[in-house]
Amino acid sequence: MRRSLLLASLALLCAAPASAQILNGDFTISIAPWSTSTTGPTVTHHPSAGNPGGAAYFFYNFGGGGASLSQAFTCGTAHGDGACDVSLDYRYYLSGGAAVQVMVALDNLIVYGMTHSVESSQWITLPLAVSCGPHTIEIFANTISLGTFGSWSVFVDNVTAECTSTVAEETRTWGAIKGIYR
Repeated sequence: MRRSLLLASLALLCAAPASAQILNGDFTISIAPWSTSTTGPTVTHHPSAGNPGGAAYFFYNFGGGGASLSQAFTCGTAHGDGACDVSLDYRYYLSGGAAVQVMVALDNLIVYGMTHSVESSQWITLPLAVSCGPHTIEIFANTISLGTFGSWSVFVDNVTAECTSTVAEETRTWGAIKGIYR
């Protein structure tokens, strides 16, 4: 009986999500400790444009180009057959015929890319998945066109990752189960 209780407790612990270590994915007060890279646009913090609260803020800054925000993180452990569910929200604004491309890379592999040329202020939630373990996420905003006096901005918020382990089921025959209770 004690052994069964111990096994049941261990199974529950193994099925629980392992914590991920994306730091400041809600951009509450800054974009630290995220790294930025830019060839023109600015990447900064916006205190009230998030979903809700603060957000990372990419915006066109006369001259086109692109910008990115990245962070290395660990999502659970690399052992086992779990899945790391990565999610983020973004929205964009366009004016003057501008178009912007939003891309997301996990471990230098583009896993999402969309070019936006029509205004929309709705939040878009991206569900992504990778194996559990160490990863790097990079979020890009690239100028596609600027039109006449065009401009664009992209807001990113709620970047999360959660590793959920898969627990194998122990199978037994009916005779073995009856034997436990005799």
